[in-house]
Amino acid sequence: MQIEIKGKNVVCIVSGSNNDITRTPEIKERAMLYANLKHYFILNFPQRAGALKEFVVEILGPHADITHFEYTKKNNRTNGSAVVGLELLSSKDLEPLIKRMKERGFFGDYLNDKPDLLQFLL
Repeated sequence: MQIEIKGKNVVCIVSGSNNDITRTPEIKERAMLYANLKHYFILNFPQRAGALKEFVVEILGPHADITHFEYTKKNNRTNGSAVVGLELLSSKDLEPLIKRMKERGFFGDYLNDKPDLLQFLL
């Protein structure tokens, strides 16, 4: 029996026992990675006043947000490493962003193409 639905309200119910509200951030994270809008880096931060401000204003600009920041200063007096997660407005913003990081000496490594390392962040 075929039911005619043209002109009627239709509701689709999506459910499953393997998804619950606590997994929503993980699902969003993986979707952003897949869409090439979420990126993780190891960055070199100079040990000087204003370095973070320079990074935010001069390198990130208005189209990126910091979503993860884990700073470690181990044994280097001039630079400290940080694992940084960034969310971009468009996937086209990635290459210019990396170029600015390299020009200013902040770039260390890109983690998205290193699944063995990236798994520790997700």
